[in-house]
Amino acid sequence: MKRCAFLFLISLAACWAEQLPVRVTWGHARTVPVQVSADGGMAVQGLVQTGPVDGAAGGLRFVLDCPPRTGSKLQKLQVIWADLLAAADADTARRLGEDASMEPHAPRLYVRTRADGAGGFAVSIEQLKREHAIWVPSLDVYVTAGEPFVPRAAHLKSLEDWKGQRILDRVEREPEASYEEYTARWEDMGSPSYVNPQQTGSGHIIGLAWDSSIHKFGIDRGAGVRNDFGNPDRFRFWFEVGDITKGIATTWKRQSLQDGLPVVTTVFEREGIRYEVEQFAYPLDGPPAERRGDVRMVLMQRLRVSSMDGKARRVPITLSHRRAMASGLSSEFDVEQAGGRTIVRNHSFGETLLEIDGGGGAVVWSGVQDYDNQHMKRVNLTVPLDVPAQGARELVVKLPSPMVDAAGAAVLAKLDYTRARTETLRFWTGWVEKGAQFQVPEKVVNDLFRASLWHALRLPRRHEGRIDLPYSNFAYDQTGTPWPVNQAVYIDYMLFGLRGYGDVAAEELLAQYRNNQEINGHVSGYANWLVYTPGMLYATARNYFLSGDRVALERVLPQSLKALEWCLEQTRAAERREGPTKGLVSGPLNDLTGEGLWAFNQAYMYAGLELFGKALEQIGNPQGQAAQAAAKKLAEAVDRGFRAASAKSPLVQLRDHTWIPYVPCEANTFRRILDDWYPTDVDTGPVHMLRLKAVAPGGDLGDWLLNDHEDNLFIRGWGIANEPVYNQSATAYLWRDDPKAVIRTFYSYMASAFSHSALEPVEHRSTHGQYFGPPSTDGAWFELYRNMLVLERDDDSLLLAGSTPRRWLEDGKTIQVTKAPTRFGLLSMTLENKAGQLTSDVELGDRARPSELLVRFRHPAGKKMMGVTVNGRNWTDFDAGQEWVRVPAPKEKRYVIVVRY
Repeated sequence: MKRCAFLFLISLAACWAEQLPVRVTWGHARTVPVQVSADGGMAVQGLVQTGPVDGAAGGLRFVLDCPPRTGSKLQKLQVIWADLLAAADADTARRLGEDASMEPHAPRLYVRTRADGAGGFAVSIEQLKREHAIWVPSLDVYVTAGEPFVPRAAHLKSLEDWKGQRILDRVEREPEASYEEYTARWEDMGSPSYVNPQQTGSGHIIGLAWDSSIHKFGIDRGAGVRNDFGNPDRFRFWFEVGDITKGIATTWKRQSLQDGLPVVTTVFEREGIRYEVEQFAYPLDGPPAERRGDVRMVLMQRLRVSSMDGKARRVPITLSHRRAMASGLSSEFDVEQAGGRTIVRNHSFGETLLEIDGGGGAVVWSGVQDYDNQHMKRVNLTVPLDVPAQGARELVVKLPSPMVDAAGAAVLAKLDYTRARTETLRFWTGWVEKGAQFQVPEKVVNDLFRASLWHALRLPRRHEGRIDLPYSNFAYDQTGTPWPVNQAVYIDYMLFGLRGYGDVAAEELLAQYRNNQEINGHVSGYANWLVYTPGMLYATARNYFLSGDRVALERVLPQSLKALEWCLEQTRAAERREGPTKGLVSGPLNDLTGEGLWAFNQAYMYAGLELFGKALEQIGNPQGQAAQAAAKKLAEAVDRGFRAASAKSPLVQLRDHTWIPYVPCEANTFRRILDDWYPTDVDTGPVHMLRLKAVAPGGDLGDWLLNDHEDNLFIRGWGIANEPVYNQSATAYLWRDDPKAVIRTFYSYMASAFSHSALEPVEHRSTHGQYFGPPSTDGAWFELYRNMLVLERDDDSLLLAGSTPRRWLEDGKTIQVTKAPTRFGLLSMTLENKAGQLTSDVELGDRARPSELLVRFRHPAGKKMMGVTVNGRNWTDFDAGQEWVRVPAPKEKRYVIVVRY
C-alpha cells in the first residue's frame, strides 16, 4: 500500500508544470526590443522589462510555465543522418545528437526580433534546460535560463577555447588547401582496399565506349570487364591475376588513365612478376564518319608480363569469359588455335566471342559449369607465356560486342592494336581540341579536364532516330531521360555549354523536350522533381548567353515557351496562398519526398524564370518581362517566407559553441528533417538558393546556411555533401569572392567525387549504393573550375583568375585559357610568373564588352602589388588588398597587364 502511494505521488509530481526562469538580453548595436512567446502548452509568465542589464541595452525576464513532458526522443532517425553522426568528430556528433529536432515534440520559446515575424529564432525547452546560456552573435541576443542566470561575460569567457573553430574561420586562417591534403583524407574509391558497405556490384567501374555507342564496356578495379546496363549484349571477362572475387588488394598496384583519356592501365605484381593490363574501346569497323550508336565495338586489351627479379620463367595466363547465349543456343564452345592466334566461338552459329593474339604454346581450355551465373556460359583458357629475364611478353585480347559472324571475325583479326590505340587517342583528343582549352600547372586538374568530356560523351545512346540520356551507364534506367535536371543543367550547360560544344548541348536539350515534355509544358522525369521544368529554362538560357546562337535558341523556343507558361502558372497559384508563404511554389522535391514549399524548388524556379526572361528580352520576346517580373516576386517571397520559417525554427550550434538561426529546407517545416532523407536538407537543400541567387549569398541567410552546413552537415567537416555533385556551397563562395573557401571546396570535391586512381565520378559518397559514371558530377566540377578562372558577375563585370590556387602562379608556371565561351564572346587569357613578375595577356570576346575587367593576381607568396602597367602604360587602378587590377569600361580587344612586387 505504501509503495502504491509513493508511485502515485511520483506520477502526480510528473503532472505538475515545471517553472523555468529565463532572461533574454540584447542591444550592443540593436535598438529594437525583442518579443517572446511560447507554444506546446508552455506559457510565458511574469514578463518584465529589465532595462539595461548585463552590459546590454535592454532585456526581458520571465518564467516559462512548462507542461509535463509527453513526447519522446526521435525514434526514426533516417539512416543517412545516423551515418553522418557516426562519421563525425565527438563535438559535432554531440551537436547533432542534441539538435532540437531530436526532440520534435518539445515546447519552444520564440524570440522575435522583427514585428512582422520574419526575424528571430526559436529555442526548445530541452535546449534551454541543457545549455543554460545561449549566445546568438549574428542577432546580438543572449539567452540564459535557470537560476542563477549565467552572466554574459562569464559565458563569453567559457567560449574562448572554442573561438575560431568554425570551419570557415579555420579555412581563412590555415594554409591554402591542396589536392594532396584532401586525397590523404578521402579514401580512393578506385583502390581494391576501399570497400563501401553499400556498394553495388564490384564497386568502382570505368565506362569505356565510343561517342554515343549502344555497346559499352565497364572496367572494374581488377581490369575485369562487363557490359553496361543498357547493352543488349551480356558478358563478363577477367584475367585470373585481377579477379576481384579473390581479393586482389595485395597484388594490385595502380589503375590509371592515359593523360586523362580513356585508355586504362591496371598494374599487378605477384611472385616476382609484373602484369600490366591496358584497355580501351574501339569501333570494329574503324571510327564512323558521324555520331551514331549502331557501331560494333571491340574492347582492345593488352597484357604485358615482365620479370621483376631478373629470372626467366614460363608464366601461365588464365582468363575467363562469360557470355549470355540466345535462348535454345548450344552451350558448347569451339576454341581454335592457329599459330599465335586463339579464337573462341559458340558452337551453333559460329559467332566469335573472343580473340587472343600471342602466347608461347598450346592453349588449355574448358567449358565451365558456372554456379555464379546460370544464365551465362563460361569458358576458361590458360595461355603460356615465356617471359625473359630482361624484357617482357605480351598478349592482345580482343573482345567484340556484339559477337561477330565470320565476316566480322575477319575484320577483328586484322585489327592492329597499336594503330587502334593511336586512333582512339586521336579521336578523343580531337574532341577535346574542338572546345575551349583550360590548362593549369597541375597534372591531375588537366587530366580531369580531359576526362570529364569523354565521361559525358560515353553516356548517350543513339538509335532509331532517338537519343537516350541515362543518368549513368551503370545506374538506374537506360532509356529516355530519367533525370532532366542532371542532364540539362549539369551536363548540357556546365560541361558542353561552358566548354564551347553548343551544338551538342542544343541537340540534347531538344531531345529532352521530345522525351519528357507533357502537353501542358511540364517536363517530367523520375519522381517528377519540380525543378525539371525550370531547370530546362535555366540551361537553355545559360547556353544561349554562352554561345550567342540565336538559331539554336529558336529550335527549342516553342518547347521552352510552353515550359515557361507552366512555370508562370505555378507562380500564379502560389500568389493565391495567404500568409508568410504566399508566393512560394509547391511541388515534389526529389525521389523520396512529396509536395512541399522546398527551398531547392524555389531556387530553380527563380533562376529559370530570371535567366530565361533575360534571354527572351534580349531577342525581343514580350514574355521576357513577365518571366523576370515573376522571378522578382518569387525572390521577395523567398526572403519573406524563409525568414519567417527561420524565426520559427530552433537555433543550431556551431563549432565555436555560438548559435545561429536555422534556415529550413521547407518553408512549413520548422526544423531539420532528421526523420527524412538527408538530401532533403543538404544535397538538394536550401544552400541552392545561394548558388542560384534566389537568396543573396553574402547576406545573413547566406552566413547562417553556409556555417551550418560546413560545421554540422557536410561529411566529416570536409566541405562536401553525400552526393558530391551538389557542391552548392562552392558557387556561393564564388559569389562572396572568398577564394580560399572556393579552393578548399574545389580540392575536397575532386578528392571525394572522383576516384584518385582513374578519375571516375561517383554519385553517392556513403550510405547509398555507390553508382559510378554520372557525368553530372563532372559538370559540377567543371563549372566550379571554369568560374575560378573566368567569372561573369552580376554587374556585368568580368573577373579573371579570381580564385586560383597561389601555387599555380609559382615562378615559371603558367595558366592558360583559350576560346572560353562567355556572355561577352570567346575569351582567351594567359597568366604567368617570370622571375617573380606576374603577367596577364587577355583577349576579350567580340560580342560585347564587360562593364569592367578585373584580373586577380594571387602571388604565390602573398606579396603586395607595388606597380602595374596595362598595355605598356603605367596604371594606378589596382587594389593591393583585393589583389586585382581594374580596367573600367574596356574598349580594346587585348590587354597585357604586368604587375611588379
